Amino acid sequence: MRRVEPAFPDLLPVTHRLGGPPACRHQVVLDLVEMRLRWRGCGGPAVRRDTSVPRKPVRVLVHAALAREEARRVEELIAAGCGLLVSLDDELSPEALPVPPLAGQIVVVAPSLPPAWGGPPAQSLAPFVHRGLEAGVLLALAPTPGGSEEVHRRVAESVDAGAQFVAAAPLALPPADRHRLYDALSGEDGDGELENLLFHSDLAALLEALERETSRAAAAAGVDEFIPAPATATSPRGAARGASQLLLWARRLDVLDGIDSAGWQLRRAARALLAAGKDPMVLAAEDNLRIVPGFDPWVEAFARSLWQGGGEPFDGVRERWMAA
Repeated sequence: MRRVEPAFPDLLPVTHRLGGPPACRHQVVLDLVEMRLRWRGCGGPAVRRDTSVPRKPVRVLVHAALAREEARRVEELIAAGCGLLVSLDDELSPEALPVPPLAGQIVVVAPSLPPAWGGPPAQSLAPFVHRGLEAGVLLALAPTPGGSEEVHRRVAESVDAGAQFVAAAPLALPPADRHRLYDALSGEDGDGELENLLFHSDLAALLEALERETSRAAAAAGVDEFIPAPATATSPRGAARGASQLLLWARRLDVLDGIDSAGWQLRRAARALLAAGKDPMVLAAEDNLRIVPGFDPWVEAFARSLWQGGGEPFDGVRERWMAA
């Protein structure tokens, strides 16, 4: 168990990881914490195994292989009130996971890479959903030919596989990884279009466009666009889900408005909501949201319109985000 700092803390709701990064059993796997690729044959850093149980409930990322191999350890974390985000980056049966005593205490997320990048085949999420667990997909966004059409196809495949949410995050792509893809796809004669895409395009703008396209596709499919934070003994499912939604839109406001973004206000309120451990929908029904620090009038209005499916000021932000 070690503390981690996710590359996108607004998108990946964990603070710790059990064990080290995933083993490269396929051609390539995705490290959700760093949003980087790990290639087969490239060993990750050695991590000393910590068998102690945390004193306070934390949100832990557990990789599928470790969930199989250390079932007793996973049960201890669940019994201690921790929330688990299980990365389905290897074969895992739903029966290998314990039945959590708290609703939403285990969330399953399947990393998804574009086929051109050689990720592992997708697994069906329906068995996990049937077992009462929340399950969905994290799309790693990377430059590929026909990127927008590919995003819609991947979202549709995720929904067909039983995903309840389809989140998206940009992939960190150092030059070495881009050269790997180019060498694999370009052939002996080269590929000018692929070369321009990987080495001469504005990757930040391209990945932002793909992130917005994923949002449109998920909205059209009727699935959530965020990874719900696992519930813990101190933060029930409602608080965890509400905070996850606020954090997603805090990130999007930052992308839209840059230095003038009001995202920090949503981020502050989300952290306070997790710490308070109260169901925001109950507070909203009682007109008591303002008792949570950070819920000033604008944040409260945004949160209400977000959680209740529409209204201002959320609709205005969402319309700007969805704009072409």
